[in-house]
This record gives sequence, structure tokens and C-alpha cells, in this order.
Amino acid sequence: MLIGSLDTAESKINNMGLFSALSGKIYRFNSINQPIDNGIAAKIKGLEDTPERFLLIAAFGITQKMVGQIFHPDHGMFRKSLDTLTAESLAKVYFILLDLSVSSITKLPLNIDEKNLIDGLSKVSGQATDKTEGDISSYTKADSGVMKAYENTCSALNREQDSQTAILFGTTFMKIYDEVVAKIGKAVFGSD
Repeated sequence: MLIGSLDTAESKINNMGLFSALSGKIYRFNSINQPIDNGIAAKIKGLEDTPERFLLIAAFGITQKMVGQIFHPDHGMFRKSLDTLTAESLAKVYFILLDLSVSSITKLPLNIDEKNLIDGLSKVSGQATDKTEGDISSYTKADSGVMKAYENTCSALNREQDSQTAILFGTTFMKIYDEVVAKIGKAVFGSD
């Protein structure tokens, strides 16, 4: 599989401190995260096996890594939101990041059936295709889709925006995105 396993969300956050484990932050996060992550994985797994599904798996991999990074209880940029995190707010963050990831992937020089990709994402997110298309388009048309996703994430978590966190969010996304694009290139073209 391109990005981890779609079967479970077990232990998405690694190398956490003992204090975080003992304080219950890891358990609390995982109890909210795993049902959302597993639900999205199951929906993607249920899609027809197409190249666009492969790209959705890649987008989901980016999303999973971003969620793990931004909510890491020791150094995540939104670690202070862990105490007030709800399933609803985390699900919003997942779909913000999934939309951003798909928007970014559609810019790759691949022969992608964008309609099929958006239809698949609509099935995963449970929203109308035109709504999904509008969400993805908002990231594509923005001066910086990553910063728009940062703003939307802050809004979903009821957090104030700050430049330091925005920069970290942007660089984290781009680093993960670049890693995944390299894997896509290797899978599609057989090289880096």
C-alpha cells in the first residue's frame, strides 16, 4: 500500500512522551481519532479500484500524517486544542486536509479523471459532488491553498491564527506532500 495501512488508525502518533501518555492525552486523542480515521479508510477501501482511488489513498495518507503532526501532544501546533477536541471538530479538520490534499494532487502532471476523483471524495465525505468540487476549487483558486486550509482548521478548532503556527502548518504540509508525491512518482513512473 502506498501510505501505511487503510485498515486501522492504530498508533498514528509515535514517540510521545511519558507525561502525555500518563495524562491521558494520547488515549483521549486516539478515542476520537480512530473512529474517524477508520471510517474514512473503510469508505476509500469500498470505492472502485481505479487510479483515482489510488490518489485518494495518497491524499488520505497526507491527511493522516498531518493530523498526527498537528495534534501531537508534545510538539503539535494544535496540541492545546486536545482538551477541547471533539469528534465533529476533528472530522472537519480531516476533510479540510483531505480537500487540500486532493486539490494539491490534481495539480500534478498526471492523466487524472478529476471528475472521478471528486466523485470518490464526495462518497468518502458524504457530501454532494458540487459541494466537494467547490471546496477543492477554493483551495486551488486561493493564493495559498495551504494557508486557506490553515485558516479553516483554526476556525474548525475555534483557535486564533498566528504567523508562527501558520508557517509551521505550511511547511509541515509541504514536507509531507513532497514525500507522498515522490512515492506517487515512483509508483506511476517506476522512479523518483
